[in-house]
Amino acid sequence: MFRTRSLETHIDLDVILMPQSSADNAAGPPLPGTRSAVLPARLENYRFSLGEQEVPYFFGYSCRTAMGELLAERFAGRGAVLMLIDGGVQRHARDLLGSLDRNVKVVPVTIDPNEQRKSLSLVGSLLERAVAEKIGRDAVVVAMGGGVVGNVAGMVAALLYRGLPLVHLPTTPVAAFDAVLSAKQAVNLTQGKNLCGTFLAPSLIACDLAWLSTVPPHMLATGIVEMAKNVLAVRPADADRLTGAVPLIDTDPELALRTFLDIGVKAKIPFIEADPKEKAAALIFEYGHTVGHAIEFASRGLISHGEAVGWGMLAAASIATRLCGLSPADERRHHELLAGFGLSRGRLSAVDRRAVTELLSKDNKRGYLKTDGETVAMVLLDALGSPVTADGRPLIGVPRALVESAIDELHTD
Repeated sequence: MFRTRSLETHIDLDVILMPQSSADNAAGPPLPGTRSAVLPARLENYRFSLGEQEVPYFFGYSCRTAMGELLAERFAGRGAVLMLIDGGVQRHARDLLGSLDRNVKVVPVTIDPNEQRKSLSLVGSLLERAVAEKIGRDAVVVAMGGGVVGNVAGMVAALLYRGLPLVHLPTTPVAAFDAVLSAKQAVNLTQGKNLCGTFLAPSLIACDLAWLSTVPPHMLATGIVEMAKNVLAVRPADADRLTGAVPLIDTDPELALRTFLDIGVKAKIPFIEADPKEKAAALIFEYGHTVGHAIEFASRGLISHGEAVGWGMLAAASIATRLCGLSPADERRHHELLAGFGLSRGRLSAVDRRAVTELLSKDNKRGYLKTDGETVAMVLLDALGSPVTADGRPLIGVPRALVESAIDELHTD
């Protein structure tokens, strides 16, 4: 039986004190959800490895001047910066562009962060744009936004001149706490989500946690579902930390967001350091994703990634109680933990369940197990924090009829 405590790692946490600048608090009113009091320009740094690539993750709260100074120093001497920006975060991007374009050529490109546009055609058009802008081999690709922008930028960085450095500046909870902690880069095909991709570890991750407090409340709530996934599948002892941090989003957003980041890092890093391509033990982070990806893709943008994964975990828990001995108490714990994260029965009922079930056979985990058309590879638990394994992976084959039954339950409960 595979268990979290069998994997151990050392995660370094450094603190970097940048020179205090009044610009952090004087450049207009504070961002929504941030504190108005003057805060020190303080950056902290997690360091971990993905294969041979050491990855620093700098973060702070209301630290835009310090972040700009850090990036300007890191990009000094680069030929150019191709900066792909989520169209919804241009205000945050302007803060950084002012620091960067004094020292290096910056080519900003705004991207519509629509899951339906996360495609090879978009990647191709960005590659053409980069060459037209005379981006060379000495450039760096920067992704500023959520998971869609991060994946697209990862593909561009991996393909342009057979590989350029990739920098993530995550601005959504899903990206900051989960998606950037990975070397996986992928886009969608017409038949399913993340079916075309490669591996490229980021050279640097940097996040002003105050960016995350400016996303719409629904996105913030559903984005934290990935941390609920970490608790249910990997670190059940963190359940009280997670539930205790949720109410702090309104009263102490800095503490809440630091807690979510810590849960994300401490759950995921031991696995991806040991399994950087996420093809063995780290597949545990696919918990809820088999049904979740199908719901997300079939919804055509109606249901976000985080919410879809939440529904996927509820389906997985239902299946596990019937197939793997997951206790009714642990299944109830799934419902209790996810109750406050914005899962909407109305949005789910609007999704064509036939389209969802048809997508199951095109899940990107197919091929890991010897399955036929009537079996679906899934991550399931026999207890909280305890995935069921087969062939050395936290995956088992599940009768397709049982998965379809669980999806039907989601629509009718």
